[in-house]
Amino acid sequence: MAQTIEQKIAEAEAKLARLRQQSRALENGQKIILGGMLLAEARKEPRIRQWLIDKAGELVTRDVDRKRLEPLLAELAALPPST
Repeated sequence: MAQTIEQKIAEAEAKLARLRQQSRALENGQKIILGGMLLAEARKEPRIRQWLIDKAGELVTRDVDRKRLEPLLAELAALPPST
């Protein structure tokens, strides 16, 4: 039995939604990997550490995000100048 136009549209929309979800999952995975790399280097390299602390202060504006990052930034700030 042939699909109606409405069924074809619904199928195409469902496929688009799946593709968008895959795209978001890929991007989120990339962010997690890069974030882990950045944190590892920030714990070793004082210049990267200070840059990260400074940028977080400039760019993170939502209170909920600031509170979430607060312990991490405090940990980074407490590290010795060179490790």
